[in-house]
Amino acid sequence: MSSKTQNSLPAAPKVTGVPKQPTASEREQNPAATPDRLHMTATRVPVEHKTFDYIFETELNTLLAEYGARLLFAPDDVDPAFFGATVVRASSITILLSPNLGDFERDFFPRYLICQALGMDLEPLPTPFEVEINPLLPGVPA
Repeated sequence: MSSKTQNSLPAAPKVTGVPKQPTASEREQNPAATPDRLHMTATRVPVEHKTFDYIFETELNTLLAEYGARLLFAPDDVDPAFFGATVVRASSITILLSPNLGDFERDFFPRYLICQALGMDLEPLPTPFEVEINPLLPGVPA
């Protein structure tokens, strides 16, 4: 018996009929090529719900669920100047808030950041709050 046949493994069985699923990286690079079910934010929210009035008048938990948004709080030792950040993906919005915010700010900032994520024309926040829009860096997980 030759050494080639001793070290070879049997071929893996072929599964037919199962389409290749795109990786997260592939979905981010080419969202139009992915199935509609991966575009929950774009298809689930009716156009009439993408208004300033709707976003600021709807109960916060309902709004977060409708937009597929997840609300997280930063660690207690976060920079005191940090109030929040938003990461927008094709299928969800993640909002990170400072744990040092009061009740009003915990309600207001997620709404404001959702409006920013949708590209709404809003008045800038007063100092010390400043909103910066930056592109997501490739290869950096959110």
